[in-house]
Amino acid sequence: MKSNAPNRLSQFLFHPFHRVAGMSSLLLGLAAILLAGGIGFRQNLHFDGVLDAHVGGKTPLWVALAEGLINWLSLTVLLLIAGKSLSKTAFRVIDLMGTQALARWPMLLVSLGCLAPGFHRYTDALVMSLQTIKPGATTFALPPMGWDGFVFAIVTIVMLACTVWMVALMWKSFSHCCNLRGGKAVGAFAVSLLLAEILSKMLIGLLFQWA
Repeated sequence: MKSNAPNRLSQFLFHPFHRVAGMSSLLLGLAAILLAGGIGFRQNLHFDGVLDAHVGGKTPLWVALAEGLINWLSLTVLLLIAGKSLSKTAFRVIDLMGTQALARWPMLLVSLGCLAPGFHRYTDALVMSLQTIKPGATTFALPPMGWDGFVFAIVTIVMLACTVWMVALMWKSFSHCCNLRGGKAVGAFAVSLLLAEILSKMLIGLLFQWA
């Protein structure tokens, strides 16, 4: 008899909203968002946009936590508007809110990946190299790769993969909760994602001014 463990794992990783929605997904998603923000705070990692994660300057803890919440709400509100405009069936707002929160859980893996020894050392070395570029220069020397550079490359790949994974979950959440398929739904999702990226950047920029 074949084991159904791989199917269960695939369902958990890529189709979790068939089993988890509503308040359960909201609580789990918010926990993941806040935990990712807390871990990021300890290493100056900012989720400064719906799709973004960057190493930056030191900020208060509340800013690091608020970044993730702003990212989640920016996209959720726009997808809610799109869903109400396009969907011909009723859907629960709590389901969309909860599954969109849970869709951001791969960012928790990003924050954990950035804890890898050497990642921040190479990031600092790379920033220093960029700062020494003279005006008009067309080339610059990268820091020697070594172990730190290897770790940096692996973490960067993980970050990109997790971002793609997160977007896929966001789409599945929107499609599943609003019962939408086809070109119009994909277009509405893409436009909402782009607008949410801009909106989140603007709101987080205001946070940095207040911090």
